[in-house]
Amino acid sequence: MLITNPLNEEQRKKIQEEWNSHYILQYMGVKVNFSNPEYIEVYIDPIQQFHRGGMGTDAVNGAIISALFDLAIGLVGVVNADFHRTGTVQLNMNFLKPLRGNKLSIISKLVKKGKSLVFAYAEAIDENNQVCATCNGISSIDYSKNKVEHFISI
Repeated sequence: MLITNPLNEEQRKKIQEEWNSHYILQYMGVKVNFSNPEYIEVYIDPIQQFHRGGMGTDAVNGAIISALFDLAIGLVGVVNADFHRTGTVQLNMNFLKPLRGNKLSIISKLVKKGKSLVFAYAEAIDENNQVCATCNGISSIDYSKNKVEHFISI
């Protein structure tokens, strides 16, 4: 099994704190969890009204799920880039069924790390542990710039 997050426990705690204190994630009501080295979790708990509206229903809007997939796939790239800047270069999403309920969790995992590309897979899971959407994505590592000091380089 591939290790999605090669950072040690101290680094995983630090990156989790940095991302969870970021104003964009706080504004969106999003949290990240790096505690398990085998996957990265991006979640919303509880889902708010502004997250809803998919197809005019109470389902989570696809734009929200898309943004969380971008974050989750990108974070797999970040932790595998040895402090170099990364950017998501491809996302391929499949929406399988409406995501309803009060909790949303995206679980992302490393598929393969190449020289400058990181391939990842993610699933959007509802509060009943049902997979509602999937995503394959690629992050690119930018070796042309200096390393960053922190795990956030937005």
